Amino acid sequence: MSEGFNPRPKIAYPLALPVGIKGIDEKLEMELCEEMEVSDIETRLKKQLPENIQVTSVEPVPSHVKSTVKDVTYVVKPKNGKMPEAGKTDELLSKNVLNTLRKGKKQAFNIRPSINRITTNSQSIDLDLKMTPEGMARPDEVLLHLGLKAGIDYEISEIVRKRVNLFS
Repeated sequence: MSEGFNPRPKIAYPLALPVGIKGIDEKLEMELCEEMEVSDIETRLKKQLPENIQVTSVEPVPSHVKSTVKDVTYVVKPKNGKMPEAGKTDELLSKNVLNTLRKGKKQAFNIRPSINRITTNSQSIDLDLKMTPEGMARPDEVLLHLGLKAGIDYEISEIVRKRVNLFS
């Protein structure tokens, strides 16, 4: 528990899930007040969580280590099969600079260093994004550079974050 007048459990998500985006394989960090077997932690968590939230793995991490995000994968399922124009993905990946002006910011943010890979099939777009010292691209920013607009070509709820990798 934290210290002070209003103590709270020490629980953190290394990367918050944006509003409206679904998450699969999300990471949660908890600091325990006593040593426990991994199997005991998993059993206790499973008893307390709602049915639709499942624990897939539990790993011990030294308490002095704070996890940092390495990379993430998002899957987007656009409306009515709307996909980027032919060649648009390759064109985007060939550029060194893809500036985006974020709300409340005066300076443009280059999202290109954060984009590892973009793959498409007939149903979806996979976005592999990595954390950089400056930050990480947001799925909607990448989609906008691909010519897809939120609310027209896809809904935020059609974006699923399916993987979060942490530095170990």
